Amino acid sequence: MPEQTHNSSELSALARKLLERLGLRRLAEWTVPRDELQRELSAMGWPCSEAVVRAEESMGGFSHPPNGVFGVHASLRYLRGEVPWLRDDLQSYGVRADPSDPSSRLLPVWLVHDPRLWLALDGHVYYGSHIDGPEYLTLAFEDVSHYWEVLALLDGFVVAFMRPLAMPRPRLEASTFAGEAIARELGLVPFAPASRGATRAWSGPGIHVVELDIPGFKCGTDVVSDTTEGIVLAAAQALDGGATARITSPEALDAELLAALPTPSREELMTSHVYVWGKHADYEDDRYRRRHRGS
Repeated sequence: MPEQTHNSSELSALARKLLERLGLRRLAEWTVPRDELQRELSAMGWPCSEAVVRAEESMGGFSHPPNGVFGVHASLRYLRGEVPWLRDDLQSYGVRADPSDPSSRLLPVWLVHDPRLWLALDGHVYYGSHIDGPEYLTLAFEDVSHYWEVLALLDGFVVAFMRPLAMPRPRLEASTFAGEAIARELGLVPFAPASRGATRAWSGPGIHVVELDIPGFKCGTDVVSDTTEGIVLAAAQALDGGATARITSPEALDAELLAALPTPSREELMTSHVYVWGKHADYEDDRYRRRHRGS
């Protein structure tokens, strides 16, 4: 197979199609020309760089799930009080020191929910959270297009302190890096735009697999599938590799399909059907955050 290439300043055709399906689009009123953005940042005493401008030109003004708008200009509008949002005045929303270079700075690009997103002057994207008190920042994505490629593949949800009550498609979350085994079983191919940095991704008709290694936020493999059959096949591979796992599905798993897997340690029926194997923990669990942030 020819090597896939990707221009990091542009989203892939697949990502754009998936974002359209999710109803996510660019809002013209939330964008400004580069010279105006530079003036806004200067007025705030915030730094700017060519990577910041390119990030804004690429993805600034996109509506972001579950609500809010992505981008440096959008963040400035929130902070100036031009649009209503649930602001916590006990914390600061200004620039942050870049953990990889304390002399450099991170700019906010999405403030509305935890974890928040921060943009480095070199274009890297960080997750940031204050849930446990002092803010924790970690490098998460190579640039804004990388982030949106992953967000598109995973149906608009990567990680959140308050996870969605329902998922649009069957979803597997596994605690180990099982992507290669799942891809081999399901005949998926590497997806170059999202496979960058510590992220690996595979894609096939109606199914996407993403491995994320973001300590304190997301370490493991997520799979979304059009069918419960696909998600069960993926779960079988992850569980064979010793993972703890959770399936969240809009519809109940067929008893015959479920019989192909070990007996779940817990089943829940809320707005979705949830099946859990082992003591599966994720970002919502403070023990998970402590363990991964200390690694």
